[in-house]
Amino acid sequence: AILAQGHFGLEERRRRASPPPAPALAAAVASAMSAQKRSATPPAKRPAAVAVQEQEVKGNVWPGPVPLDPEKVVRKQTRPIGEFGGNIGGVFWSVFVPICIWYFYGCAILEEGSLHMPPWDVAWWHKLYYELPEGIAIRPTWKGALAYIVWVIFQAVMEMVLPGKVVDGVRLKNGNRLKYPMNGMAAYFLSHVSVVAACYAGILDPTFVWKQMGALLTGAVLSTFVVCVWMYIDFGLLWKRHVNDPEFEEDWGVFTLKEMATDFWMGVARNPRCLHSLLPSTGGFDIKRFSNARAGLTIWIICNWSYMAAIYFGCHLEAGGEPVCEATGDWGRIGYSAIFISLAHWYYIFDYNWNEPAYLTTTDLRHDLYGYMLSYGCCGFLAWFYPIAFMGYIAGQKTPLTGNHLNFGLGVTLYIIGMFLFRVTNIEKHNFRSFIADGGDLTQYKVWGKQVEYIRTEEGSYLLCSGYWALARHFNYIGDMVMCVGWTVACGGPKHGFPFVPLSYVAYFWIMDLHRLWRDEERCEAKYKKDWYAYKEKVPYFILPGIF
Repeated sequence: AILAQGHFGLEERRRRASPPPAPALAAAVASAMSAQKRSATPPAKRPAAVAVQEQEVKGNVWPGPVPLDPEKVVRKQTRPIGEFGGNIGGVFWSVFVPICIWYFYGCAILEEGSLHMPPWDVAWWHKLYYELPEGIAIRPTWKGALAYIVWVIFQAVMEMVLPGKVVDGVRLKNGNRLKYPMNGMAAYFLSHVSVVAACYAGILDPTFVWKQMGALLTGAVLSTFVVCVWMYIDFGLLWKRHVNDPEFEEDWGVFTLKEMATDFWMGVARNPRCLHSLLPSTGGFDIKRFSNARAGLTIWIICNWSYMAAIYFGCHLEAGGEPVCEATGDWGRIGYSAIFISLAHWYYIFDYNWNEPAYLTTTDLRHDLYGYMLSYGCCGFLAWFYPIAFMGYIAGQKTPLTGNHLNFGLGVTLYIIGMFLFRVTNIEKHNFRSFIADGGDLTQYKVWGKQVEYIRTEEGSYLLCSGYWALARHFNYIGDMVMCVGWTVACGGPKHGFPFVPLSYVAYFWIMDLHRLWRDEERCEAKYKKDWYAYKEKVPYFILPGIF
């Protein structure tokens, strides 16, 4: 998934406004035969001892063996310039995205998921901030802030102390491979057990999220803002403090104050870490990985269960705005759609933790800098908007969402189709890469019963051109895009209005995915050069076979 992550799609981006120049096209055509010839050359078989040695984690990562002089370190500005609209875009998105989340939250609790028009209605916003009860209103509260602080500390301690295999990430520009503890599954289940135990003991109200979501939303805006100010000062302006950290790269830090808003939004460091001396075996605590994978993903699922409890106890706002929950619950209020969506989301994160090492190769971790886009995107946007968009929407219905059998059946069908496509496409590429890594003979490798086709690039990568990967270059994203449509369809019913709030998630997710894919195309074009043109000739479609 994710997250998470950039987690916004309505962004300005720098793209080439014209096809490649004639020399580039000529080079691409001329390279097609050589690329095809390389594709027939199987990879050299690596000795097993070498493969094992590459994965072996030895000794402490920090401090490094050769101290660097901060005054002699030469940096290079290789980060994107002007992406997402530059400084103006950085300010705009930092303000616009939280406002959108507040708006859809207000629609869920005040309008039963219908869109309030006009969105700039001052009286409506006044009610959302001032008139609603504490916690449900979007003004911050100490209770909400303390609850989230406890949650983040709990997740951080689990990442640091729970047992788990330590694996290497991808190689950075500085040649290092950072190390990450793989204890996400243990933390995921321990989080569930702890929350259930706290509710059973009377320490935590099961409907806490429904009663505090407004405050949690605003608290996330403030807390991630503070984190990103710290990032900008410590890892940006004071970058020389980190030149001997294992994650330091040549494009770290602030290069000019003129790009302050861009640097705040995009970030000034790719894998900022802290607590190096406390965690020398892993080279410190990776802030971005924790933010993306631990603090945000699991709370999404916990919020879903809390919304389920709110539906069970019939929680609603009275005419005067007071929150009321029944003393006894009623399972009849919980429809099949709420159960289906909660379980689907639970499995989504379970699957992520089950395959946790795969996250280390994602765009979020490999390429994206850690700024407000990712910080708020994971700990503000993903953590709260994802549960609001579906379970929060269902909890906001005055008439329980039950009896919508047609919507439920269609939603489940779309989900199964999407999950199938997501799984088989990614497994197909994983098997192909694993076969190469194990030194297999590609002349004997088949996909869909046919000899595998691929492009072997000059820098040593292999681009699969068979099976699902012959249909379109990014066909693996179709599964995710279909799944979220299934969740949205399941939120509708004959006795309820159009599910605008769930649909807002689909709109965001589709735009975010497409924008990410265009960024990925530009990155691959720069990396593989003429081999990428040869690959595009073999697989001409972007995401939809025969259409686009």
